[in-house]
This record gives sequence, C-alpha cells and structure tokens, in this order.
Amino acid sequence: IQLITYLDRGIISTYLADIQDDYNLSGLQAGTLAGAYMVGYVAASPVFAHYGSSYHPMTLIAAGLLVWSLAVVGTGISAEYGTILIARTFTGVGEASFACLAPPLIDLKAPADKKSLWMAIFYINIPVGYAMGYLLAGQWESSHAVHGTVIWRIPFIFVGVVLIPFVAYVFSKRSDGSLHYQKKRKLSNADSVTSSADLKEYDESLLNGEKEDEGERVMESDTYLADPLSPESHRGEIKAMRTSSAHKSQGKTFKQKLKVVLNNRIYVLIVLGYAAQTFVVGGFAYWGIEYVEGALHLDESTATLSFGGLTVLTGVLGTASGGILLDYLRKRAMRPGTDPSLEISIATEKAMMVLAVCSVLSLPCVVIGIGTNTPAGFFPMTGIGQFLIFMCLTPINSTIVWITPYQVAPLALAISVLCNHMLGDAISPILIGEVLDSTNRDWRTTFVLVAFWLLWPILCWVPAWYFARKDLRKAESANRI
Repeated sequence: IQLITYLDRGIISTYLADIQDDYNLSGLQAGTLAGAYMVGYVAASPVFAHYGSSYHPMTLIAAGLLVWSLAVVGTGISAEYGTILIARTFTGVGEASFACLAPPLIDLKAPADKKSLWMAIFYINIPVGYAMGYLLAGQWESSHAVHGTVIWRIPFIFVGVVLIPFVAYVFSKRSDGSLHYQKKRKLSNADSVTSSADLKEYDESLLNGEKEDEGERVMESDTYLADPLSPESHRGEIKAMRTSSAHKSQGKTFKQKLKVVLNNRIYVLIVLGYAAQTFVVGGFAYWGIEYVEGALHLDESTATLSFGGLTVLTGVLGTASGGILLDYLRKRAMRPGTDPSLEISIATEKAMMVLAVCSVLSLPCVVIGIGTNTPAGFFPMTGIGQFLIFMCLTPINSTIVWITPYQVAPLALAISVLCNHMLGDAISPILIGEVLDSTNRDWRTTFVLVAFWLLWPILCWVPAWYFARKDLRKAESANRI
C-alpha cells in the first residue's frame, strides 16, 4: 500500500510538463498541485489520530485509502485546473489515515530486536514508490501507445483502481484484535500508576505527563516490562478518569494528548529537522526530472531512467542501512545485565547519533553535486547525499514511536507528517516554481539555494543528540541509585 500511494507522487512529477501544457499553468500553479493534498491532510489527520485509540485502526485506514483511490482516479479524469486541484486535495485524506496509524501497528507486530528493520522495510517504499512512478510513467510515455492528453491520465486511473483490492483486504481485518495497538491496562485507581513527578525524573525522551483538574486526572508511566520497546510494556499510558461527563472527558483527552506530544523537546527537534530535510527531498522529487533535462541537458527518457534509478538505489540502500545500523548500535549498547528500563533511552541516543552524523555529511555532498552542474558530478555526489538522507528515515520514525506512549503515537506521527508537509514538500515545489519563474529557469542557482536548506537538520539534530546523551546519563545515574 505504501508503495502504491507513492507511485502517484512519482507519476505526477513525471507528467508535470504535460499537465502544465494541457491546462496552461504557470510554475506557481504547477507547484501548487504538489502541495494541494496538504489541505486534505490537515483536515483529516487530527480526526484519524484522535479516533485511532477509540476505533479499530484498520477500519480508519480502509476509509482513508478509499478516499485516496477515488481522488487519484479523479486526477486522471479531471476536466480543468480546478477539478484536478480538488482531486489532489483529497489524496491527503488517504495519506492522513495511513501515515498516522500504520507505523504503530508495524512496531506492535515486529520482534523486539528487529523493530528498526521492519520500520525500514515500510519506509523504503517511499523512495522506491517515487522512483517507480518516474520509471513507469516515463516508459509508458516513451512507448507511444497512446497520444495526446490521455497519455498522462491513464497512469493515474490505473494506480487508483489497483489500490481497491488492498482497501478491501484492510477492511476485512477490522475485527482482528491483534492489529489493535491500543492495549493499555484498565486502571482502576491512581495508585497503580507512577506519578508524573517520577516520570520526569526518569528521562525526557519519555513524555512527561500531567495533571489533576478537579474530577480529572491524566497520568503516564515510564515503568516497562521485560521488553520496553513493545506496546505491552507501556504499563501505564495516558488514561483519563472522570466522575462527570464522558463527552467532556474526550475533549480534554485530546488536549492532553497534544500537550504530552509537544512537551518533548527531542520529539520537537526531530520533527523540525525532518521537515527541513523533506523540504529539499520533496522539491527535488517534484522538479528533479525537469532539472536533469534543463540543467544537465539530458533527454526525457534518459532523465527519467537516470534520476529514477538513482532514487531507487539510494532509497533502498539508504533506508535499509539506517534501520540495520540502528538495530546494530542498539544491540551493541545493550550490554549483558543492562536494566531493561534503559532501552528506550539507549535506542533514542543511538538514533539521534545517526541523524546528527548523516545530516552533517549530506549537506556538502548535495551542494557539490549540484554546483558541478555536470552529469559526472551531479549523479555521484547527490547520490551519496540522498543515501545519507534516506538513512535518516527509519531512525526518525522509529524514535517517534518509541518515545511516545502508544495512545498518543498516532497523534505524534500525524503532527510529524503535518509539519513535514506544511514546512517541507507541500511548500517547496511551490517556492521552487516561483523562483524558477523569477530567475528565467536558472536551475543551478535555484537548486543550490534549495540544497543549503539542509543546514536546518544539522541545527536541530546535533542538539537533539546532545539532549539524548544527557538524558541517557541521567537515566543511568538514576538506575544505579
């Protein structure tokens, strides 16, 4: 499903010039098509994230993916700019359901020592889907099987229809209790939960909880069982216990969930750095083929094959390497006799180390690759840069799931994806299109400026690594006592 949904992204990037010609669009309007799904995502993600703890996640995922499928088909049958813009907007609803609810399910089902690898396999399909979209659409166009405006419409209709059987399968799993990550223990009194003061003492990589408000108390626990990275180990998670109105309690619960997520400084730094990285990756993904054609002077077929192939190679190798490396570092740091309650802190520190190192190394690689303005310089150097960027995918999303209680993990992921889009790939194609229009398609200058945006992940993730190391030392000291 992840692969199919990202095929759509690669297809629209490949046919961007055709859509511009058919609808007579400016660079700004074409870029807006890339970010239109953001409206649907913003509207739908809080709903899916909040009700993910009340309803079976497979039901919600199926509903969102059905909307996505219809919207992609709608893209293919659109009549003018207004209708294609509406269709692209509704693709955000499907992404909201899947992006928020699927990763916690993967973490739930994965073996404790392979959680990063399982998450890596899931996120590999982002770059692979993008790149396969480029390749399939490019080869379809080169085949000359059809001509005219229909050439770009058929792939969208095909992809939208292909997803329908998967939607039906997901819906059939709506009664499977093993796929429900909301397994918090029913608490009958406050004595069964560690106090929020004790939680604060443990580690800021776990979320601080509060608070008592007359008849309501929201509490979290940092007490873990034998496997701290499994959902069953979250002995106490956010639980509202009220003696008054249940409806009022639900409203308060959402506010408390939001506060729990945003109170974690490591989480905030991860998300801000991720958004900045996504700004660059999203801009390159959307305009990349046109850049290779315009700046490197390659023909369309060569551009789609070379750029798509590079994205597949670096995406698969980078994402898999990030997951494997994180699992290796985590296991290596867990010496015999290490208290299981330290696992989250150790895993978080190792993840932050990977993010900090990869962000520092990726910036010069991408800038040099674009600066050379030749295929011989661009493909090797930006390939290394992309590899390092894709290495960050698994540590980012694994850490978000690990450091948030399972009841708020969907909301944490929703906010992460929301920020990625609002500050990242929803706006970068629009801004790049505007800069290209204002500089008379000066590809080199535009993309060098975009590459320097990779400075922001460094400024976010190096401090996050420092905080994670500090928290780990604090947790180890408390454990010795």
